Amino acid sequence: MELRPYQKAAVQAVFDYLCAPDKAGKNPCVEICTGGGKTLVFSQIVKETVEKWGGRVLVLTHVKELIEQGAEKLRLFCPNLAIGVYSAGLGSRDTQNQVVIAGIQSVYKRAEELGRFDLVLIDECQLLPRSGEGMYRTLLAALKAQSPHLRVVGFTATPYRTGSGPLCTPDGILNDICFATSIRLMIQDGYLSKIRSKVSKHAVDTDALSIRAGEFVATEVEAKVNDEVVVERACREIVALTRDRKAVILFCASVAHCRRVARQIEALSGAPCGIVTAETPPAERADLLRRIRGEEGEPDLLGHRQPPLKFLANVNVCAVGFDAPNIDCVALLRPTASPGLYVQMAGRGLCLAPGKEDCLILDYGENILRHGPLDDVHPEAKRRGKRKDIKTCP
Repeated sequence: MELRPYQKAAVQAVFDYLCAPDKAGKNPCVEICTGGGKTLVFSQIVKETVEKWGGRVLVLTHVKELIEQGAEKLRLFCPNLAIGVYSAGLGSRDTQNQVVIAGIQSVYKRAEELGRFDLVLIDECQLLPRSGEGMYRTLLAALKAQSPHLRVVGFTATPYRTGSGPLCTPDGILNDICFATSIRLMIQDGYLSKIRSKVSKHAVDTDALSIRAGEFVATEVEAKVNDEVVVERACREIVALTRDRKAVILFCASVAHCRRVARQIEALSGAPCGIVTAETPPAERADLLRRIRGEEGEPDLLGHRQPPLKFLANVNVCAVGFDAPNIDCVALLRPTASPGLYVQMAGRGLCLAPGKEDCLILDYGENILRHGPLDDVHPEAKRRGKRKDIKTCP
């Protein structure tokens, strides 16, 4: 599989950083925007680390779906390497492989069992704690005690956190961004889908919402968005604007909000709307995610398969790492004060797919007014207010 030019540049930037005398002991971060194929970049880094340098690599991520996706792509891209998986949720505890991809929850107290590594790659590294003894810090400290030369490389689409400043700091786990892409340039170069954005006239007013720990207070958001009239107006517009769309993902504020949205979408469109939340059983969740990707569901006892879904409502499930290139509409039915979360949610529609002309972003939480268009996000802007340079077209 041939890497794109910017992916090759990212790989080279990582090795240049790791080999630079003035960067000894420091750790880089690679910023590749959502849909830009960062999995292929770290797959190439894994391949070169093992084949050229004889190193041992640990790939860390935080949810089962990303472990599965990562292992699948690593095996596809690096067929000659023995890829192990350590994940309690997947029922696998490989520890002897040259390359291990693992869930942080499963391994953060298992450094001795895992053994020595030369390189750790952290996917979705914006989840790293700023300080203290979080799971990542606990594991990395123990691994470094075994291998003092250990280096860490982070991968993210959003190099800023919710309410805690920049991801890379002089005294942090990650110290410098060694390579970064631009959504705007990647769209211009044809590597990402074109986007169309609409701030709805039915968007909720977020001016009075309180912010705690960098995010709007959940109970206040719930009171704003989970209103029968608010939901009905938003869903009516969504159904009208997506008649020619193939796959629509809806980001909701709570389980109750998600259920209300799904009921309205089904009533207004006549099409089923799946629901995925933290409460959804794993098998059902996997089936719904498969169907929103345009695939049929798993067969039932009679061998019948459910058809692909057009609508999927979710709460805090599909924002990070979810891969469905066919998504051509993202509806933001909740506000967020986090520029990182905004980019992750809206970016679900950036991947290219056959027959896909563009992605429509429908905003019902004033997120575009707050953070800017997806290709021009200003993370340093005040999260409470709205950007003065953003105008809403009629």
